[in-house]
Amino acid sequence: MAAELGVSETTIYRWRGRSTVEDRSHRPKHLTTSLSALEERAVCELRTSLQLPLDDIVEVMQRCINAKLSRSAIHRCLQRNGISRLAKPDKPRAGVFESASIGFIHIDVKYLPALQRRTSYAFVAIDRATRYVFVEVHSRRDGATATGFLKRFLADFPHGVHTILTDNGAEFTDRFAVDKKNKPVGKPSGDHPFDRLCKQRAIQHRLTKPYHPQTNGLVERFNRRIAEAIGREHKRGSARRTFVNHADRDAFIAKFVHDYNRTRLKCLGYLAPIQALANHTGPNTKAGTITTNADC
Repeated sequence: MAAELGVSETTIYRWRGRSTVEDRSHRPKHLTTSLSALEERAVCELRTSLQLPLDDIVEVMQRCINAKLSRSAIHRCLQRNGISRLAKPDKPRAGVFESASIGFIHIDVKYLPALQRRTSYAFVAIDRATRYVFVEVHSRRDGATATGFLKRFLADFPHGVHTILTDNGAEFTDRFAVDKKNKPVGKPSGDHPFDRLCKQRAIQHRLTKPYHPQTNGLVERFNRRIAEAIGREHKRGSARRTFVNHADRDAFIAKFVHDYNRTRLKCLGYLAPIQALANHTGPNTKAGTITTNADC
């Protein structure tokens, strides 16, 4: 029979014990796991809290918890918990981000959902080379607020900044201001407080092409991370995350940014952004030393 049907004898033995000859799936009914309950919770937390891809989770788990864990075991853990799929990040143009020098900063404003009938805005700055992020939450999004944010970022960032990329929002530029006299059409006047600060610090202020947010995709992607963090479910099957007040939400965002800056990223060769800052030395490095705490 095996020769006649062109199957193996093992298949014939398997059919003899069945009441039908229909093919069945070879997938096991119960997937075995080599992860302990603690290890499984850690894998789920790395995925849901930091949105890490599979390879990054494998590197963290093997280095910090159990060196014997396999990639397939961690992948099965993600599948069991329904979190195996991760949204694809915006990919920059090949070769641009990887070769960028430190001090090329992307800045944007993220609108936060209203809380207690008050709106808030997260001002986000991220360094292209090291992925280091600096975030502040404000109730206004005008030129004075953006300029103050930039001043505090420059004081916090331990290296020189040579270029800043923003969109064409009124908090960053007067490029499309229609009520400003003697201003070149479609060009900034240079009188905006944000531009004046950039000129004072010898920083080139670049603007994105209108209606092309992908030009500033690096910071746009991090804005989406913030939105996912404050809006997703805290635990599988539980209610969505809620905040008591603005201070509670702002503290959560601050902790999220703090953890991100200390998370080892694949794009940095498994260095954390704060480690990449500390490891960089060059003519643009400010005086003083940088301390890090990016261990497990």
